[in-house]
Amino acid sequence: MSIFHPLLRADEIFEDEIKNAILPDGTKVAIYNLNGAYYVTDDTCTHENASLSEEGMIDGSHVICGWHFCGFDIATGAATASPCSEPLKTYAIQVIDGVIHAGL
Repeated sequence: MSIFHPLLRADEIFEDEIKNAILPDGTKVAIYNLNGAYYVTDDTCTHENASLSEEGMIDGSHVICGWHFCGFDIATGAATASPCSEPLKTYAIQVIDGVIHAGL
């Protein structure tokens, strides 16, 4: 059973926007709003340690890293464009009383 940690209010993240938060263990995560659906992944690109919430951009259902333009599927974390080959970690989410929570 997952424990869910609050990240931010859903009304604080606009459609096609990326925000970040820190989990209790210190992991920085990226929070995405894709057409009103929320997703959470690790914030760090698996290729060169760039912050996806600070350097990345949303392209459809993908996040593109601003450093080397590799991409990831936001829902699954799968690497979709080289030079990235390792997936991002994804997290289960729940929206409880208007707050986005990530499963730990």
